[in-house]
Amino acid sequence: MKIFIVLLVAVFTFTSCGIIKNLTGSKEDKKEEKTETKVEVKKVEKTEAKENVSTGGNDEIIMKDFNKNDLPADIKYQGNIINGKRWSDKNGDNIVILTLTKEHNTGKVYNDDYKRSKELYAYQYVNKSGDWSQLWKVNDLISECSEDLTLEFLGGSLSVTDLNKDGVGETTFIYKMACRGDVSPCDMKLIMHEGETKYAIRGIMKLYTYDAWYGDKMNVDNSFDSAPSGFLDYAKEQWNKFKTEKIN
Repeated sequence: MKIFIVLLVAVFTFTSCGIIKNLTGSKEDKKEEKTETKVEVKKVEKTEAKENVSTGGNDEIIMKDFNKNDLPADIKYQGNIINGKRWSDKNGDNIVILTLTKEHNTGKVYNDDYKRSKELYAYQYVNKSGDWSQLWKVNDLISECSEDLTLEFLGGSLSVTDLNKDGVGETTFIYKMACRGDVSPCDMKLIMHEGETKYAIRGIMKLYTYDAWYGDKMNVDNSFDSAPSGFLDYAKEQWNKFKTEKIN
């Protein structure tokens, strides 16, 4: 009887070890399969990311480095360059530059002080067949100001987009201007171009000072009535992004 019991215990022990070994082996196999699956997924994701990189097709906007000190000799402008962009699209190579003149006296005196003036310019040049030509020019100014003169581009507002996906870059920039002797909001203008076509929004900035808000007016030009879909939405978005001015 004792021998029979000993044999049963031995058989049960060997059988249990085999079951445990099989279970352990199954778990390890699953871990290996799971690890291999993760590696394969990562490889696929990495490959897809490479395929999505721009290849410079005919309908793509390719941004390039802009260096104001290394412009082609055909690029003519007035004032000092404040900002610029350079890119290529299906029209060719493009350069847009924003410039300002220095504030200068006009020679006319008001209350023992000279009246002052300042000019603002923006240009786009395009190179279609080896020669750079001016596509458009924008000019604005404050003239004979006897108060505090403000005329400047809003930093970060210059952008190049292709909202309608036609392979031609649109440019947008915003500037503010005022001749004021009190605390009042500046005028603000948004100018957008696609090719030679110009779109504009004009109005008054939203000024916060002395715990109160002033201004905040936007007038959309009729040119946007015939603009491609998405142009006005983008212009309004940019306007609202830059319209606020705070004076403490």
